[in-house]
Amino acid sequence: MKILFVDDNQLNRLLMLDMMEMLFEEIEVEIYESAAEVLALDIEQYELILSDIDMPDINGFELYTLLREKNYKKPIIAVTALAVNGDRERILEHGFSDYISKPIDMDLLEKAIQQHI
Repeated sequence: MKILFVDDNQLNRLLMLDMMEMLFEEIEVEIYESAAEVLALDIEQYELILSDIDMPDINGFELYTLLREKNYKKPIIAVTALAVNGDRERILEHGFSDYISKPIDMDLLEKAIQQHI
C-alpha cells in the first residue's frame, strides 16, 4: 500500500516519514515538496493522500480540487498548522476526508489513516 504526503517544509516531510515508518510497517510513504510534483504523478497508485494546506505554488485547497478533477476518488487528508476557529470546518467543507493539525499527534495520525484505508 502506498500513501503520498506533500508539504513544502523539509522538516515536516522528514517527521511524517519517521512517524509513518513507526506506525505502519506495511505502508510505503512517498513524500513530495510541491503540489506541482504531485499533479505530474500517476496518483491512482496511492491509497491515500496527505496534503499540507499552505504551500507556495499550489495550495492544498487548489490541489484537492485539481486531484478531484483528475478523478482521484480516494481519501485526501489535510495536514496543516491552520488551527484557528473555523479552519477545520472550512477544510472539511471543501471536501477533505479528514483534518490533522500540526504539530502532528501520532495517535491522531494513526487513527485518521486507519479510518480511511
